[in-house]
Amino acid sequence: MISNRLKRIASYVSNEDRLIDIGCDHALLDIYLVKNKILDKVIVSDVHEGALNAGVSNIKKEKLSKKIETRLGNGMEVLSDKDDINTVLISGMGTTTILDILNNNYLKNINKLIIQSNNDHTELRIEVTKLGYIVKDEEYLVDMGKNYIIIVFEKGNKKYTKDELRYGPILIKDKAYLNFELNQCIKIKNFIPTNKVILKFRLNKEIRHLKKLIKRCGE
Repeated sequence: MISNRLKRIASYVSNEDRLIDIGCDHALLDIYLVKNKILDKVIVSDVHEGALNAGVSNIKKEKLSKKIETRLGNGMEVLSDKDDINTVLISGMGTTTILDILNNNYLKNINKLIIQSNNDHTELRIEVTKLGYIVKDEEYLVDMGKNYIIIVFEKGNKKYTKDELRYGPILIKDKAYLNFELNQCIKIKNFIPTNKVILKFRLNKEIRHLKKLIKRCGE
């Protein structure tokens, strides 16, 4: 069994994807993709030998060593042009680390990015769209009490508004997600000392704006 988070990530993988899962950890997602015939083969990598070894063990246990290839190394540095990869999947990392991984010449071959970052989704959208991608899909979900955002990018060029980059061009219409953002702002505001006037002003402004967006979703 895999978590709902991993199942939702898997739902964005299609049969045409030639995929590398970077930071595969225990390779549970990749085993799921192959066993459910979503993909015939996958390359998985991890910079941590211990995590990769756990993945290798799970892959061997499922007798999938011929379909799931494991590589030890940092990000896309494990790839060469002969691999013919067109899709990169990265989940469970911070945006700074993810952007470092994407800063690689192999990115020119990548048509699709499936990313579940743990933080800074605004920065992620800003920087990845600068690299020549559009936001193809987005999803907000709660799994085992934790909040997650999955963003799918595809090659393309599009201008986004400040709000679309901040909240996501798709998630900006998701009432559950906007309520999550609103609650986060309120929690932060409640912890800010009264002398932090400018910060409180900015948060109050964002809270008002989020309430307007939420109201718009209900119309």
